[in-house]
Amino acid sequence: MTQDKHLELGLFLRKKRASLTPEEVGLPPGSRRRVEGLRREEVAELAGLSSDWYVRLEQGRPVRPSAEVLLALSNALQLNRKEREYLYTLGAQRLPDETPDSFKVSPGMQQFLDLQNPYPAYISDHEWNIMAWNRAARSVFGDYSAMSKLQRNSIWRAFMDPYMQMLLDNWEGHSKLRVSQLRMAHSQLPENPERTELIHQLRTHSEKFANWWNEQTIAGTPEGKKLIHHPLAGDIRLNYLSFQSEELPNATITIHLASDTESKQRLERLQEQSKS
Repeated sequence: MTQDKHLELGLFLRKKRASLTPEEVGLPPGSRRRVEGLRREEVAELAGLSSDWYVRLEQGRPVRPSAEVLLALSNALQLNRKEREYLYTLGAQRLPDETPDSFKVSPGMQQFLDLQNPYPAYISDHEWNIMAWNRAARSVFGDYSAMSKLQRNSIWRAFMDPYMQMLLDNWEGHSKLRVSQLRMAHSQLPENPERTELIHQLRTHSEKFANWWNEQTIAGTPEGKKLIHHPLAGDIRLNYLSFQSEELPNATITIHLASDTESKQRLERLQEQSKS
């Protein structure tokens, strides 16, 4: 690292520290705070570093942080994907590859999901595991927080969760589409152990999945529309869109919108019921 990089790294850390409030990182607000944002010792504690060593980083001293230290600072300062890339560049380290176990939704991304209420919104990883959601998604599709990782897998749920089979008007078309998507992904990367185990479990426990998997050519329902039969709210018609964010490579954000006024009102009622 050059001296300029050390100074730039220190400046970046100071700016990010000043942009956060204690409440945002789970600390008490305190009183008589003489600095804007967090204190240096608070960032050091959040990152598991000594205060003296962190101060040297902010001052642009010639110390080189490890990749593990940069990861700890990224989490402590709640950096998004682009900010993490910038931090690792300044620190002359390689940004670790995203894996299912390291998948982390930032507070800003969670806030984005929450702002979609009363419309269901969630984030899934590249293996169709639901990783984050808002209150509306939980009210419509089930309580993800009470599910295991396998139970939050959309393909597993399509075949193994009776609630989804009751909820989706065109369950068969939806499920055939999931099989097609899984087959395509598996053909491109057959050595993926998590996916291989999922396929094995589904072929073992679901006769329909096994039959459709063996057919190899499967036509499913196009993405974009859903009619659901909610046990409390009644029929809800949804249009939905999916897109990716630079902050979460290999992840998909899905937002469901009401396709008519009556569906919108039913989603709003569900939202109110979930608050009580």
